[in-house]
Amino acid sequence: MVSCLVFPLKIFAQEKIFFDTDFGGDADDLGALVMLHNFMDRGECELLGIMSWSTEEHVIPAMDAVNRYYGHPAIPMGVRKDTPHSDSITNYSRPIAEKFSHVQSYASVPDATKLYRQILAENEDQSVVIVTVGPLKNIQNLLESGADAYSPLNGTELVEKKVKEFVILSLIHI
Repeated sequence: MVSCLVFPLKIFAQEKIFFDTDFGGDADDLGALVMLHNFMDRGECELLGIMSWSTEEHVIPAMDAVNRYYGHPAIPMGVRKDTPHSDSITNYSRPIAEKFSHVQSYASVPDATKLYRQILAENEDQSVVIVTVGPLKNIQNLLESGADAYSPLNGTELVEKKVKEFVILSLIHI
């Protein structure tokens, strides 16, 4: 007599996620980043990169501090390269950067568009989710980008080929 024990298997693919954020101005971005770290710890997602729309000089150090606090210091980060500025009155990034250990700075991370293109080109077709919280300037720059060393496709073609879903949180003031 042969016995067979069957266990149901839950097989799922880790979501590959880019997080595009205007971190620092209000708490939704910090909360979303913390949630993504917890999803990573549970094996539910892989955070491919964090892109900052903000050019505030403490945003990258603060996000790096959060990544290090949650044990994920190697997540690539990119920033919209423009003239950096300081906003210590309405921005919570500076206190985080000053309180917790960080290595990255605005100057040390690559341009968000270049990093998007590099990482998208390295991933399988229709495998990436882009989550945005805040203005979509990084997405606009990506879509308007041209072919480069990472891909012969322009930005729109690259996104159509590699991105399976956009999740966009946008506040509309009425």
